[in-house]
Amino acid sequence: MGDSSAVPNAWETAQPFPGSPPDSFDRRSVIDTPHGRYWELSESGWDAMLGYLADPATLARYAERQEHQVEVTVSDSTGEHTFRTPRTSEDQAIIDEAANSYLRDVGLPERPTGYRWFQRLPDDLDVKDIDETVYAAIKDLSRDHHPAEAVPAIRAALAELYRER
Repeated sequence: MGDSSAVPNAWETAQPFPGSPPDSFDRRSVIDTPHGRYWELSESGWDAMLGYLADPATLARYAERQEHQVEVTVSDSTGEHTFRTPRTSEDQAIIDEAANSYLRDVGLPERPTGYRWFQRLPDDLDVKDIDETVYAAIKDLSRDHHPAEAVPAIRAALAELYRER
């Protein structure tokens, strides 16, 4: 199942993120740059889908340079011990495959790995507006709908949201 309406592929045409994004912040927060306002898509397939379905000209990428940490809790005879350790390449491959599996399921191209992904926001919009618009667009779908069934409604809602600005 492919997305024939989004030619060229938005992942391939994504512009470089302007400057260097912050290393650590709330991913649903707005990042102000001299070239516009952005939000960082999480590593989830859901956020990847939202970024892809919005206007392709709003998508930006930045080569991943961060060392991600994972929290590990070990229980032994002395109790529970929690520590942080670097994410392994195997961990990252699992995360990337989960997101790309979701994208394949909804009929969209896989997201290239090795990047952080961002979406430019109109001046008067924040991530909460995107979330509210998307959830309103799919509220009437059955609870057991296949994720691909939501794509047309989400695409139309995002197009309208961005067109209004």
